Amino acid sequence: MFLQRLYNVIKLPIAIIVSLLLLSAATTRADIKSLDEAEKRITLLTVEIKINPQSADLYVKRGDLYFDTHDFDSAVKDYTAAISIDNSLDTAWFGRGMAQGRMGFISEGIDDLSVYIERNPEDSVALTKRGVRYLWIGDKLNAQRDLQKAIKIDPDNAEAHDDLGVVLSQKGDYKQAINHFRRTITLDPSYQKGHHNLAMALYITENDLLALASVNQSLALKPNSRGSLMLKSKILAGLGRMEEARQLEDEAIFLPEANWSETAPIE
Repeated sequence: MFLQRLYNVIKLPIAIIVSLLLLSAATTRADIKSLDEAEKRITLLTVEIKINPQSADLYVKRGDLYFDTHDFDSAVKDYTAAISIDNSLDTAWFGRGMAQGRMGFISEGIDDLSVYIERNPEDSVALTKRGVRYLWIGDKLNAQRDLQKAIKIDPDNAEAHDDLGVVLSQKGDYKQAINHFRRTITLDPSYQKGHHNLAMALYITENDLLALASVNQSLALKPNSRGSLMLKSKILAGLGRMEEARQLEDEAIFLPEANWSETAPIE
């Protein structure tokens, strides 16, 4: 009877409905490893929402998957629907705050994250995300406050150390920035942006050999990073290795710009 009810709602063949239900039974957001799996899960959640249109949790779950697949407009719509049903649902405020920022509505995103943080003041991740959004709009004071608090709550928050390093670099405090970038890559050696940012700060402070070692670590993790290749070209030039620098710049200049990042540039 349940399968027939689903069929009546969405007019999909029973075999497809069964496969979607099997996917649902075994799948959480963390389990989804491909775009195809995410799209199947979104389809199933759409079915469930048609059957239970007043379930705020279902809208959040689908919004999370829209966010993960970079359909931020659909994510915002789902989080907004969840909030209209149950405005006490903290995850909806957090999700909408994240998605708003990725759409360029940074102040709106900060407002939503602020609702979440007011209710969850010890959430280091949320403070980190709001902190970097303050950085995006040039509010270094509030960015630094959020990131310092995030680290106080969780000293092992590698992302917060990296973002705080960016704030300090933009303020000209490269010594402290370098300390935070080093802490980032100690906590998470796979954090490519941490290696890149450390290399940038070392290059700016004329520590070219150390900068070269750091940018090489960045490129080992992401060989086609245009930003790191261009930075390495500058470092090589600073070391007097002009021909290598020119060759590397010629290779890097045709590579695409980096995809969206949760961090902000040092300069």
